[in-house]
Formats: sequence, C-alpha cells, structure tokens
Amino acid sequence: MSQEHSVGPASRRARVIAAVAQAQTWLAMAAAGVIVVSTTADVVLRYGLGKPIHGAYDVVECMLALFVFHGLSAVFLTRSNITIDLVDHFVGPVARRALVRFGDLVQVLALALIAWAMISPAIQAYDYGDRKLELGLPLWVVWVFVFTGIAGTILSAIGALLSPVPGAGGAH
Repeated sequence: MSQEHSVGPASRRARVIAAVAQAQTWLAMAAAGVIVVSTTADVVLRYGLGKPIHGAYDVVECMLALFVFHGLSAVFLTRSNITIDLVDHFVGPVARRALVRFGDLVQVLALALIAWAMISPAIQAYDYGDRKLELGLPLWVVWVFVFTGIAGTILSAIGALLSPVPGAGGAH
C-alpha cells in the first residue's frame, strides 16, 4: 500500500472534520453577534425610548444555545480545553501521550453522555408542543440546533482522538 493511499483517507477525514468545526465556529460567531446586537438595541430602546424589543429575551436565549453547542467544536478538535498539568512533569513522553489519549476518550464519552441526557427533554418539548414565551417559536427548533451542535462537537472530539498527539512524532 502506498504512503499516499494510507494518508489520504485520514487526511480527507481530518479536512472534513475541520470544515465542520469551522462552519460551527462561524455559526457560533454569528449567534454571538446577534446576542450583542439584540441586547444592545433592546437596552438602548428600552431605556432611551421606552420601547423594548419584543422577543429580545427569547432571541438571546436561542442564540446562546447555538453559541454554546456550536462554539465548542473547535475547542475539542484542537485540544484547546483547559487542562491542569499535575503529573506531566513527573512522567515521560509515552505516559503524557497516554494521558492525552485518555483525555480524548473521556471527552468523547462525556459528550456522548450529555447528548444522550438531552434526548428526553427534547422529546418532551416536541410532544408537549412547548414554545418560546414571547416569540412562540417551537422549542424543538432550538433542540435541532442544539443536537446538530453537539453532534459536530462529538465529531470534533473523535477527530482529536484519531489525530496524532502533539510531540508524538506522528504516532497514535
């Protein structure tokens, strides 16, 4: 098997995962922008003219869900999570790589557990026809964005798990 063939699928997989993470980052940035603009406009209009924006609270709440669940993807893909190096100085490079791999595995499992725990409330929101109070937006719409966000974040965490550990010389 040629070197190009063995690297190709992994490289293609990494590019697809990176593209998904980038798209999620752009969506999270757009949601953050909407949060800032709608909050600022609501405050200015509310206290300046006495005319608040109807539904601003619901808009911010929905955008916050997008921001959180889509914004995490790039963090997991690049292993940019906050880490505490308690034992890194006492163990060798092989043990450090094993700790990184263990962390990668734990984060995939934790994200999967979070996604699983969200299924029941999402189904209930759909079954009961729950809606946002001011906008009347069905909550299942928000849940769709939350689930696509967590799915992309899990994909990114799997991408980190399958990628080489920095300082490992390309070894897995």
